[in-house]
Amino acid sequence: TAVMTESAHDLNAFISIMAFLVGFAQIVFLFNLIWSIRHGREAGGNPWRATTLEWQTSETPPPHGNFGKELPIVYRWAYDYSVPGAKEDFIPQNVPGSFGSSKEPA
Repeated sequence: TAVMTESAHDLNAFISIMAFLVGFAQIVFLFNLIWSIRHGREAGGNPWRATTLEWQTSETPPPHGNFGKELPIVYRWAYDYSVPGAKEDFIPQNVPGSFGSSKEPA
């Protein structure tokens, strides 16, 4: 016969409950994954509306050289969100504007 203390039984019960909980979470994850693959919509080239240049390439993943023969001109800092006077919150780095940032290339 094996000797197990009462605290070992309690620990075993706790670990078993947690294992079932983690297993259930995995089932929810797999359902969400399969549902998204079958019924989800295409995210697009810049789903987060990021302003930085890596999201301004013409295709994903970008080819060698990223931008082709001519590099884009940068007009503002990479993380300029909510620029005062701008019509939109999202303004890419390579779009010129007269709202708070310089018209001159950075």
